[in-house]
Amino acid sequence: MRIVFVNSARSWGGGWSSAAELSLGLAERGHGVTLVCHPQSALRTQLERDPNLQLAQVAIRAELNPYRVWQLARVNRRQRPDLVIADKRKDVKLSVAARRLSAEFPIVHRHGAPSPLKDSAIYRYFWGREVQALVLNSYSMRDRMLESTPWLKQTKIFVIHNGKDTSYYQPLPKLRERTRNELGIPSDAFIVSFHGVLGPRKNVELLVRAVAELSRELKVYALIVGYGPTLPKVRRLATELRAPVIFAGLRTDIPEVLSAADAAAHLSTAEGFSNSVLESMACGLPMIVSDATSHPEQVEDGEQGVLVPPGQWEGVADAIRWLASDPEARAQLGKAARQRVTNEFSRQGMLEGYEHALQETVELYRSARRA
Repeated sequence: MRIVFVNSARSWGGGWSSAAELSLGLAERGHGVTLVCHPQSALRTQLERDPNLQLAQVAIRAELNPYRVWQLARVNRRQRPDLVIADKRKDVKLSVAARRLSAEFPIVHRHGAPSPLKDSAIYRYFWGREVQALVLNSYSMRDRMLESTPWLKQTKIFVIHNGKDTSYYQPLPKLRERTRNELGIPSDAFIVSFHGVLGPRKNVELLVRAVAELSRELKVYALIVGYGPTLPKVRRLATELRAPVIFAGLRTDIPEVLSAADAAAHLSTAEGFSNSVLESMACGLPMIVSDATSHPEQVEDGEQGVLVPPGQWEGVADAIRWLASDPEARAQLGKAARQRVTNEFSRQGMLEGYEHALQETVELYRSARRA
């Protein structure tokens, strides 16, 4: 298949990392993929030298900018895609407008955002009439979407979970001591990690409050990897509570830095399908996750980790206390976490799911055009 993949994201985050994984994976499987990205995006920086991909730079900012519509239409005329995958909502609208100036092809919206679509006339037009298929990465988002926008029942919806390369995301016990020395973490401390974008919905403050309380009885640290708008707030809270927190900053060597951890905590109340949770699980860490959003699709309570009540740091503290006191259970949960990613959330499984969905969308579109 010839695929044009439109992603206008500029900053670091789960959205662009999953776009990179998917576009590269489809190209490696023999599809002709052209990735449309912003000239100043992290995607361009990461992928511009990859021989398997073609990059087309379009500075998508505002929705339906006429010049950007013309630029994207020119890409479509040159590449003659069998279909277009559009990530963000403005990417969808731009792709629909550009299709009118280029050729006929189906448009697939890959929706990984934690919020559903709006129930408005303009959304009914674009997503009810102009988008041929919607790919969601969790069943919880599908249910929320159909509840808030029931007219989407007319659109073909595929649920394809995110997947991770378990040959890259894997436990690295031999690096544990070196990484702890690098980060200034005592060798006998119990470490709970978080990695990702620090934003309001991530609730990293709950982890800080939990380790602050537990530090009175345990040698426990939180390891926070990443950056984002709430980082200053989290730093201030850690200082005020005298919480034992290591701020590691933005790291690209996630398996290496997670080798220092004993467990991982992800306490968000709004996710599509968390890549950070999958990465932590693949690295063999037992999980502490909020019993909210798509987390129960990833972590089964008592099997790969612990589901805790959302918004309450006390449940986080209880889970950390238990994991720190029971190394046998911790090892069993961590092993099961990695096995679940291998069996159910692998990169190969994700790519096969997309190939099936995209091929079916093309066939249905062509059949409808012939009718």
